[in-house]
Amino acid sequence: MKLISSYLSVPKRGGHPNENEDFFFPHEKEIIRDRFSVAIADGASEGFLSKLWSRVLTISFVNFDRADMDILQYVDFCIQVYENQREKYIQRRNEQDNPLKWFEENLMAKGSFSTLLGVSFVQNQRDGGYWMSYSVGDSCMFQIRDGLIDAWPILGPSTFGNSPDLISTNPIYNRELEDKVKIKKGHFLFGDVFYFMTDAIANWFLTRVAETERPWRVLKEYNETDEILNYIEFLRDNHRLKNDDTTIAQVTLEDG
Repeated sequence: MKLISSYLSVPKRGGHPNENEDFFFPHEKEIIRDRFSVAIADGASEGFLSKLWSRVLTISFVNFDRADMDILQYVDFCIQVYENQREKYIQRRNEQDNPLKWFEENLMAKGSFSTLLGVSFVQNQRDGGYWMSYSVGDSCMFQIRDGLIDAWPILGPSTFGNSPDLISTNPIYNRELEDKVKIKKGHFLFGDVFYFMTDAIANWFLTRVAETERPWRVLKEYNETDEILNYIEFLRDNHRLKNDDTTIAQVTLEDG
């Protein structure tokens, strides 16, 4: 089985790329295996080091690469990785004679927060296989064949809100995590295309679907002409896309 992927991640308008708290992984354009995982996350701006947290969540999910993952074990592992990286961050700040300010210490004590959508693909048939997804929050996946055959976990634009479920580095906020995790299994055929999106562009996508349009055709066209970044700016200019960190990943599964 072959995974062919591409992705674009841009910060909100006026933001620096280093301030972009979205993350998609893996970054390889082509992977050949009989199973693999991908993940997308949207770090919450109200947390501290949420960019680091979204990165840890996605990379760890891909490295776990299990269709039957224990979500609590996974999050505990991610928190350990995050704590290690956080200590290195604090040490770098001190070495640069730029220690944490009081308000940064308060934010850090509260924790970092992020959505997560992870999917494991497994080939178990000659012409395809199955996928298993774990989702917390409003990052989305769309499966395309001749048309849209699956939208997950958000089904329509009216479902988006301002307070999505989040995974935190602070265990206090994860007490009801198992109730927030959504799990779904689906099937794929070689040739299927999957889009992974953070909430702003996913909202645009589902709005177009609700208006009986086929936004995946637009994304495919702009991806192929390397004009996708200009198209995102066009959508923002015309108030069709919320000014937020925006990440789109296109994953195609082929026989390999």
